[in-house]
Amino acid sequence: MLSTLRVLPLAAVAAIAVLATACTGGNSTANGKAPTGKPIEGGTATFAESAGGKPDYIFPMMTPIHQSIANIEQFNRLSYRSLYWIGKDGQPVIDPKLSLAKDAVYSAGNTEVSVTLNDYKWSDGKPVTTRDVEFWINLFRANKTVAAGYIPGEFPDNITKFTAVDDKTFTLKLSEAYNPQWFNYNELAQIAPIPQHVWDKTSLTGTVGDLDRNPASAKQVYTFLDKQSSDVSSYGKNPLWKTVNGPWVLSTYRTDGYAEFVPNPGYSGPNKPHLAKFVEQPFTSETTELNVIRSGKTIDYGYLPVQEKSQENVLKQSGYRIDPWQSWGTNFIALNFNQPQSGPLVKQLYIRQAMQSLVNQDAFIKGPLRGTGSLNSGPIQISAFVKAYDPSKALPYNPDKAKTLLSSHGWTVTPNGTSVCASPGTGANQCGVGIAAGTKLQFNLEYSSGLVTVDQEMQAMKSDFSAAGISLNLNQAPFNTVLADAAPCKPNDSKCKWQIINWGGGWIYGINPYPSGDQLFATGAGSNYGGYSNSNSDALIAAAVHKNDPNAVVNVANDLASQVPVLWMPSELYRISAVSNRLAGVDIGKQSPILSVTPEDWQLTK
Repeated sequence: MLSTLRVLPLAAVAAIAVLATACTGGNSTANGKAPTGKPIEGGTATFAESAGGKPDYIFPMMTPIHQSIANIEQFNRLSYRSLYWIGKDGQPVIDPKLSLAKDAVYSAGNTEVSVTLNDYKWSDGKPVTTRDVEFWINLFRANKTVAAGYIPGEFPDNITKFTAVDDKTFTLKLSEAYNPQWFNYNELAQIAPIPQHVWDKTSLTGTVGDLDRNPASAKQVYTFLDKQSSDVSSYGKNPLWKTVNGPWVLSTYRTDGYAEFVPNPGYSGPNKPHLAKFVEQPFTSETTELNVIRSGKTIDYGYLPVQEKSQENVLKQSGYRIDPWQSWGTNFIALNFNQPQSGPLVKQLYIRQAMQSLVNQDAFIKGPLRGTGSLNSGPIQISAFVKAYDPSKALPYNPDKAKTLLSSHGWTVTPNGTSVCASPGTGANQCGVGIAAGTKLQFNLEYSSGLVTVDQEMQAMKSDFSAAGISLNLNQAPFNTVLADAAPCKPNDSKCKWQIINWGGGWIYGINPYPSGDQLFATGAGSNYGGYSNSNSDALIAAAVHKNDPNAVVNVANDLASQVPVLWMPSELYRISAVSNRLAGVDIGKQSPILSVTPEDWQLTK
């Protein structure tokens, strides 16, 4: 019996909509005036990049150190579209109108899936075909261990056969049955057809062939494309990046992150661009961005830093409408289980639980976040997926509990100092495996610079942790540096230096909107930055992946809330958007839940 799946259940969409409104405080006319001028064709619209978060990777097969919103949702997707577009009416669901493929059809007990492409073309006039899908799959398969989206046992390990039925339809035979909802959102939606007729070579002057069909030469093709993508200074002129299937072509790029896009004249999808140029403007800090807006210089789609929320009316009077931008994801600080010094400490559940009990989310929400955040107990926002966490699993702020957890496991707790292991060993009342007598409970914590709220939170957390004698040595670095430093590592790797890291954004369920936990917390997952591994967690995650059971993700959420594979932080707004009243086409109240931008929808007015 065949079955089809397109979007999340209607009840889920409705509940997520309620969630978004509750977190952001609503939208509509109260937040500014909609454009009243006459729409025009042409002109330039400018989008403010997040502070320090410049795009720096264009090839649509990310490595972990480049897996950022700046690279994926606000840069790459402008030119290269995935099989399925996530985001419709502000909800994290598939929009069939903007997708490269029709609904996937499942058969043979959900062990086979058939996908038919819509009629899209590359900018050089060649059609987007199943060969381009195969090209992406072959490169991913041959280079899976360096790709950000790889999870052992999942794609492409679970694909036993790819068959191109014709130029428009392909089938996948799966190694076992999967939850169709999970497979659509977390597997198929990641696939981005890439131009095999242009990129299947090993040098700029090389001959295009079927190199991807041989694993050895597929690695060489990937190495070539990765090297070209790493050469950011060549982006604007490199002919590789001129062949696109999205509505925009990158025309100019500077190494500081400044990017100019022009319309792809051959774009065959809906919503063709009205603008003559779309510009992404970099900023080193939130304060710098706000100063540019207040100076009257043209930023059509900027933002108001949360700590400056009181200036909403000032920006409205200056010609902006305000719209809090809520993301579909979770917020956390990563812990490195593989770092030689800190790893033995964070591998102890009681230490992680003590640390979580020292995260004062209420204070962060009332203070640095100016009331815009919400409590976050684990990997999934309270929504249709998880209506509530089991109270026994969540770990609210409780310094006394943190002290008790440490003292009952052999630590001499020294408030406002540094606690020391006094009872080494593996007994129930001892410090644990790999922790020697005299070991100090101290960590290096690196976080992104240029983000005022993050800096304030980390300074406060340093003070809160000291109440139980946990010392945090703070260090700031630019966002891209922090993200690069957070790459997954093995204990003997020379790069395995980071202990605790906060890039200031947690995780957006963009390339994996179904929150099954596999991409972040399954053993060996490419985006499992800290190397967390737990057999019970893996089993619960596997159930969410394979069973079409809504309770499965609830079980994952409750498990990870109590296991604390990361330090859970308050859910935050992505930003408070400030949209110029001269810019039409920005659907206030329905900004992308996975933080994509679609300037092809925008139009200047006068």
